[in-house]
Amino acid sequence: MRNSVRKVMCMAMVACLALGGVFAGGKTETSDPGKPNLLVSVWAGPHADLQKEVSSTFTKSAVTIDDVDYGSLKQKQLTSFQSVSGSGNYDVVWVNSQWMKEYTDAGYLLPIDGYLKAAGIDTSIYAKGLFDGCVFNGQTYGLPTFAQTMIIAYDSEAFEKAGLAVPKNADELIAVAKYFKERGTGIALPAKQGTAAVTLFSQLLFSDGGYYFDGNGKLDIASDKAVQAAAIYDELVKYSVEGTLAWHHDEVAEAVRMKDAPIGLIMSGLANQNADPEKSLIVDTAKYAPLVGRSGIAAATNSFWVWAVAKNSANAQAAADYVMWMTSYDVEKKQTLADQQVSAINELSKDPEILAKAPFLPAVMQQLAAGKIDPPLANFGKLKAALVVSLSEIASSDSAPADVMKRLQADLQGVDFSK
Repeated sequence: MRNSVRKVMCMAMVACLALGGVFAGGKTETSDPGKPNLLVSVWAGPHADLQKEVSSTFTKSAVTIDDVDYGSLKQKQLTSFQSVSGSGNYDVVWVNSQWMKEYTDAGYLLPIDGYLKAAGIDTSIYAKGLFDGCVFNGQTYGLPTFAQTMIIAYDSEAFEKAGLAVPKNADELIAVAKYFKERGTGIALPAKQGTAAVTLFSQLLFSDGGYYFDGNGKLDIASDKAVQAAAIYDELVKYSVEGTLAWHHDEVAEAVRMKDAPIGLIMSGLANQNADPEKSLIVDTAKYAPLVGRSGIAAATNSFWVWAVAKNSANAQAAADYVMWMTSYDVEKKQTLADQQVSAINELSKDPEILAKAPFLPAVMQQLAAGKIDPPLANFGKLKAALVVSLSEIASSDSAPADVMKRLQADLQGVDFSK
């Protein structure tokens, strides 16, 4: 570590200790005494390695990236937000979309509307379902990136041999799954007891215009649309590949790319493996489609990350410049080409160079544009945990989906979902 940074560390020793070792390991820095120095918090992983590489080309500031394992990331960010400005706290934070309301309600993030306007940024380039997750009380607190959703992946060769068309709605999807099941395979989907099954249920619910709560914010998990989503889930499991009750996202993706299933509902972040000849038998035949409900809508359960500026940053303008740069077309394109991550920018899904590397993007962006996010409520975790159990019962027993959902509604009547 260079002397200038060491000096700052010594002056801010107490703050560094409070941050639990923000500066200890897992970081890349590009220090320049003639530029502002930004400390950036991100989730560790291959994407963080790419972010470091990309950030080294940012010309307006010297950037130090602190990549932290997911289990520690939020706590380190929260500690930093409460530190004295200029004492080694984060300037820019990469925030899970589910944390945004908590952060904005607590006043930890800086609204960036003024910076966006001054820079002439057109925010309509971002998928609406993602950008809306960055806006609270009419103010913009960051820009979206790195999104994922479940999509249909299928072996076009198998479909051609069967003379089948790509399913355009939930009923056609069930019919295709039934066709293949009767011939010894079926559809691959995550039916293991866990959150992956909830993600699938939620996308089916959202894709028919439903939600967990009614217009008054009251729990409505036994509504007609919720019951319908559960029934579709039940039918898909019925016609699924043998073993799917023990599968999460990874196993589903593997089944499709190894031809154990001619069609599957996979997480988009795993779609790039279909093009890897060392991992896939469908390199030349993999195709993609959106997961569409009976209504004809394809709506994701939007899961994404947000580049945001910490309110206690001593370099707010520089931090905002970095956020806008990292979410710009050219920089997002570079990252998408490198590892096929899903940007929030709509037009990237039409870029020929991108499509050659990530042909699944149009399906992903269609779903993200109409997608919804899980509500940032204190007790939503209780609903999600209960849904895990209920969907497992539906998948593994003869229980009627309507009965299970009505029981779930009754069991949660005493839970406060108002805030």
